[in-house]
Amino acid sequence: MQSAIAICNVALTTYLGSRTITAFEDTSPEAEQCKLHYDRIRLSLLERWPWVFASRREKLVEETLNDRAGAWTYRYARPGHMAAIRWVNDVTAARMAMQLGQSPDTLRELTADSIYSDVPGAVIEYTRDETDPTVFTSAFADVLAAHLAAAIAMPITRDAAKVTGAKREASELLDQAMVADFNSRPATEQTFYPMQLRVRGY
Repeated sequence: MQSAIAICNVALTTYLGSRTITAFEDTSPEAEQCKLHYDRIRLSLLERWPWVFASRREKLVEETLNDRAGAWTYRYARPGHMAAIRWVNDVTAARMAMQLGQSPDTLRELTADSIYSDVPGAVIEYTRDETDPTVFTSAFADVLAAHLAAAIAMPITRDAAKVTGAKREASELLDQAMVADFNSRPATEQTFYPMQLRVRGY
């Protein structure tokens, strides 16, 4: 079964030629570095792309008190465990925008606990801060392992060539994983071609 430790061990063995770990609490440099960087890199990768496995869509809960009524018509509660907002809108309007090749998002303001918007009954699509490795796609797990290897290569190996190699592989795998994830979406959602892929030539 895919696990955080398994992903760490792929990073250690495949890219660094290092020994494996059995837990983050192991008293080894490998375990210390994996524990230091794993969650940071996992969250960073989730924020970079609207991964299907971590995508959530739900109706926002309107707050009774709107402390920014002069600027925004509605104040909504921010969903828990959210890594990144993809859009806030009416579902029908969002779908029509994507079909026209436009961004489905609307003007909004985000704070630590609230989302302010002028959309009534707003729906949000966001990337969840997914911590369960068993729901990661194999492509995302590979990307996470490669990026983790790039982060810990120098303190573990002191080998600049391994740092460079891991960074190169991480970049290539991320591009491939984003393309695969994008192509797995329904055709109506593929009309809005994300800039991240445009600049990569896909």
